[in-house]
Amino acid sequence: MKIAIMGTGGLGGYIGGCLAHSGQDVTFIARGESLQVIGEKGLQVHSPRGDFLVNPVQATDNPDDVGPVDLVLFSVKSYDAENALESMRPMVGPKTTVLPVLNGIEHIAKMQAGLDAQQVLGGMAMINAHKGVPGVIHHVADIGQYQLEFGEWGGGISPRCEQIQKVLTKAGLGAVAVPNISERMWWKLAGFSGMAIFAVMRGDKATVWTAETRALIHKAISEAVAVAKAQGIPLTDTLPDDVLKLAENLPPDYKPSLLVDLEQGSRLEMEAITGALSRLGKEADVPTPVNDFIYACLKPYVNGVP
Repeated sequence: MKIAIMGTGGLGGYIGGCLAHSGQDVTFIARGESLQVIGEKGLQVHSPRGDFLVNPVQATDNPDDVGPVDLVLFSVKSYDAENALESMRPMVGPKTTVLPVLNGIEHIAKMQAGLDAQQVLGGMAMINAHKGVPGVIHHVADIGQYQLEFGEWGGGISPRCEQIQKVLTKAGLGAVAVPNISERMWWKLAGFSGMAIFAVMRGDKATVWTAETRALIHKAISEAVAVAKAQGIPLTDTLPDDVLKLAENLPPDYKPSLLVDLEQGSRLEMEAITGALSRLGKEADVPTPVNDFIYACLKPYVNGVP
């Protein structure tokens, strides 16, 4: 399978690194110093599952150099999705499948409108991975039973999803094709809304994991469940408790990507997470006070800090 990784950050670097390390034909779309370093020294991945180096690496900043592929793993930040969608068009042929694994839910409709809707799968990643210095990826932890879940947006499990699952599994990734990916993506969005509390409190799990923090996380996720139900997505009322149980098993140094981005002075994916929940809540007349608070606290930093 010919695969392109659109977005070589922590997530794309880790997933693409695993695929390339397993022998798949992978090309990374990268830019700037990252492109230079991985081209010269390879891509180094540090992981609890085992460190490895991919060298040589196929990488470019020009999708025209790649041409149509079988699979595009779309792993850019949500605020870059629109521009990335336009720039990746040379890699999308009539038989290409696009698997987005970015945060949020609203990007799916935009991608379906910008491409052949049937080419776009739904997907979500439960992987905590960050880009360190250029050319180095730190895979910290996995959250939940699977690292990757994906599927046909209209439901069911197709032969192409089964094939993608085989490729990802062969690469050592915990991946599964699911028949209800829209519901699973809402599940992640709800959980991520609670984890955004870490960014507000500016601390890792060892620092902020108190009864009061857990109560705030529970309330934020409960609000997201109510918004999802208003959208016709039947999330379970036990979801806040389920997420907190998963979080109990995270390492003490765990930080959600939102906090890592904040600490690095990078742009924040607020509009795709708590911003989306606040907007959709208002449209459906569903109160979201905790998510509104998180959004208000982090909005001044949404474009990064110089």
